[in-house]
Amino acid sequence: MPNFVFRISVFPNPNLMSFTKSPSLFILLLFFLPGCLFSQQFDGGILAGGALSQVDGDNWVGFSKVGFLAGAFVNLELSPNSSLQLEMEYIQKGSKKSSYYQENDFHDYLLRIHYLEIPVLYQFTFLKRMQLEAGPAVDVLLGYQEQVDGQEVPNQYPLRAITLSGIVGASGYITKHLKATFRFNYSLLSIRQPQPYNSRPPAWRKILFEVGQFNNVMTLSLSYQFKGRKNW
Repeated sequence: MPNFVFRISVFPNPNLMSFTKSPSLFILLLFFLPGCLFSQQFDGGILAGGALSQVDGDNWVGFSKVGFLAGAFVNLELSPNSSLQLEMEYIQKGSKKSSYYQENDFHDYLLRIHYLEIPVLYQFTFLKRMQLEAGPAVDVLLGYQEQVDGQEVPNQYPLRAITLSGIVGASGYITKHLKATFRFNYSLLSIRQPQPYNSRPPAWRKILFEVGQFNNVMTLSLSYQFKGRKNW
């Protein structure tokens, strides 16, 4: 099998910027994951969906940033009611605030973050078709854009190249192969690099062990499992 090398960097690298603005090639590469793992007797599949997100610790409230996710997964059944699932997916997170001219608010803000997310989830199945899941996820930064009033802003508080998230979710099987999943996805570490106490923005908040900004995301996705659920 050939070796692939991916270079991960942060804007303003122009090559990366063009890549993340057209992520279809990256998503296409993810679809090779299940085929490679079938040779090891694992089940696998593909998934796609949408995301609503905000950043806790900025000045804006509300799940106003719309994004999408797409990727692939491999699943190992531990028992008739439990399994482990490893995923690799492209996901958009961030924050958005629109201007409201009728209220004399002429300012807008956009933070669009592109991640390669790698969740490892424990899944518990009940009532044959319902499933609960939870686990950690590694978020690898592919790139980001931050704009105020439509203009790029200086990179004063850089984003971390690698951070961690926690995921909880619930799923329902529609058919033997097709499943709908709703998830909460929250940062376990600040998405920004640590800053000295006297230089932190006032809006930053403390979550768990760190002070900073934290992705807060809800996703709804459909997944297709190639072999399908055994106890259908």
